[in-house]
Amino acid sequence: MKSKLKTLILFPLLSFVFLLVCSLDSNEVYTQDRESVCSNLKGVSIPASRIGLPTNGATVQSATFVWKTGKYSKNRGFCMVLGTIHPVDKNAPDIHFQVNLPTNWNHKLLQVGGGAFDGVLVTGLGASIGKPLASPDALSKGYVTFGSDSGHQGKSLDGSFALNDEALANFASDQLKKTKDVALELVGARYRSKPSQVYFFGRSNGGREALKVVQRFPEEYDGVIVLYPALNWVSKAIKDNQNANALYANNGAAWISPAENRLINETVLNACDSLDGVADGIVSHITACAKKSNHILTFLSKHLSKEKVDIIKFFNSPLRFNYPLANGLTVTPGYSQLQGANISESRLSQYGTSPLKRKNFVSRLGDGVIKYMVVRDKDFNPVHFNPDQWKAQVVKASQLLDATDPNLSKFKASGGKLILLHGTADQIVTPYSSVDYYNKLVDKFGKSSLDQFVQFYLVPGYGHRRSETFTMRADLLGALDTWVVDGKRPVNLVAQDQNADTFGRTRPLCEYPTYPKYKGKGNVNSAVNFTCATP
Repeated sequence: MKSKLKTLILFPLLSFVFLLVCSLDSNEVYTQDRESVCSNLKGVSIPASRIGLPTNGATVQSATFVWKTGKYSKNRGFCMVLGTIHPVDKNAPDIHFQVNLPTNWNHKLLQVGGGAFDGVLVTGLGASIGKPLASPDALSKGYVTFGSDSGHQGKSLDGSFALNDEALANFASDQLKKTKDVALELVGARYRSKPSQVYFFGRSNGGREALKVVQRFPEEYDGVIVLYPALNWVSKAIKDNQNANALYANNGAAWISPAENRLINETVLNACDSLDGVADGIVSHITACAKKSNHILTFLSKHLSKEKVDIIKFFNSPLRFNYPLANGLTVTPGYSQLQGANISESRLSQYGTSPLKRKNFVSRLGDGVIKYMVVRDKDFNPVHFNPDQWKAQVVKASQLLDATDPNLSKFKASGGKLILLHGTADQIVTPYSSVDYYNKLVDKFGKSSLDQFVQFYLVPGYGHRRSETFTMRADLLGALDTWVVDGKRPVNLVAQDQNADTFGRTRPLCEYPTYPKYKGKGNVNSAVNFTCATP
């Protein structure tokens, strides 16, 4: 009887334990094993034959088990792997990489792009990668995340590395493939398995990188998120160089002071804020606002000198080349200040802090591209640059660095999905460059065919990562993953504002060319009271 009773008690208990063990992720291991499995990766060498572009192989320098991931995480730690990919040219720098291997892997990879001239290790630990507020980041959700320094180490505006051919090619896009291949090797070593999906997320120069992987390695990525890409890298640099030359000419006679910049922004807001049906501090209907440009400039001419009004026109007008750059590009668009962008906001100021000091962020970036990536002479003075005199070098640099190729046929054929997003209030990368690229995609594929694999959102008030008007978060990674895995095209996405004064207000993410229009009643801070209207 006792034996029977014992069996009756133990059987359900053992069954419960068995089911509990079986319910654990297949990648979950005991505490001591997690650390040992991670530490075993230290010193691992990856031969050059396992990397798709020429290198001298890669070496893992450290592998450390980290118990926690990000905020809101439910994952049981990750293995942080640091290492280097060695160049063919002994004078070129290594590519430094970081790969984060979560204990509970969801069988997906997320590569993360850099910014400016890179030179700083992209850790893949960023909390804001395509996620809404108060939700886990990608690593915490089980993604393997990884990034690199793009193949050189230095300050964000130091372009001197580009004098080395291999370092420049790495920066242009080679390092993206090399880093991804190394990450795949480490994933295989850790999990004894291949990923089901490989994604890429990038913004600014990282957005250029994101488009580069789509254009150069279309069958190697299942989905890509592109935020405010500096896709026309070379022509943008030349446009910014010419803007700076005009701004600082004649001892800065055209220089716009902070007070004058506020006047410009307030004038635009007064003319355009309510065009979307509500005065909420955001210019949403930029198409209607663009039609008011002459009215805005006429008003400003009563308060500013002719030189200053001319510089506003210059910054907001396109630059036309006398010859085609890569993919036939002959025009790079102007900025969107006359449609609500504060292009002299904080550290990203286009006008800088003095009429006599050429030290603003954008002109320094443009000068660096021209000096080190186009002319490739450390002693060259970008102030004297004339694109017509350097045609061959401009075209060569454009072919290497720009991400303007609209032929995404292989990406589409492989089932790839792309989410492209740009803010109308971007301070340093004009949203009209993304608009131009999207229109080329429409010309190439047709709207209905393009909708099968590309979504483009133009977000009112959103700037370059941040903006005083609207700093958005949205579940872009979740939307992309659902689109890739389940075939469900993103619909009814919502952007959340992170700014302190308007924290948590929402707007619908409207597919271009539609814009958020107020319905006429209800809370103006809630997306449900807006509709996506056609201009």
